[in-house]
Amino acid sequence: MITLFKRFLDICLLRMAPQDLPASSFLLGLSLLMYAAVSLMMGLQSLAPAPAISLTVVDTGLLAGLLWVLLWIRDMLSRFQQALTALYGAGAVMQLIATPLVLWQPAVVEAEQMTPGMVLASVLLWLWLLWNLVVIGHILRHTVSTILPVGIMLGLLYVFVSFSVTRSIFFSTAAG
Repeated sequence: MITLFKRFLDICLLRMAPQDLPASSFLLGLSLLMYAAVSLMMGLQSLAPAPAISLTVVDTGLLAGLLWVLLWIRDMLSRFQQALTALYGAGAVMQLIATPLVLWQPAVVEAEQMTPGMVLASVLLWLWLLWNLVVIGHILRHTVSTILPVGIMLGLLYVFVSFSVTRSIFFSTAAG
């Protein structure tokens, strides 16, 4: 398990690419479980269990669905398994890295005035977000054989679509 974590961390540090992972249904399933578990843990920090589970399912499915569409458009579906394994595994590692910041953020946001801790937490979360986009871009650039800026743009597109879909689901649920 430590070796697996190190491989996904190496992807996050841009030292490995999706094609460096074995094409394995078992590894894909394991990375999916890790991603879903960490996503659920993060969701439960601010949501009740039912919405947190729903958000995890939607996010996990959306990541797979959007990747599949991208690879289908590019006629590269043979890369789906390794790319999705890399996205799920690296995503789980990135969320684990963000966990202390997310746990710290609500404590400092409750302050009525801007404090150094609040500024630091916000800056660190923004840096994490940028790093996360670079990691997604790194994985996508290798997956579709393009350059990093294009991979990052594809990552931004995924983040935008994911945010829009989850926002519309939760706002339509809250309004109804």
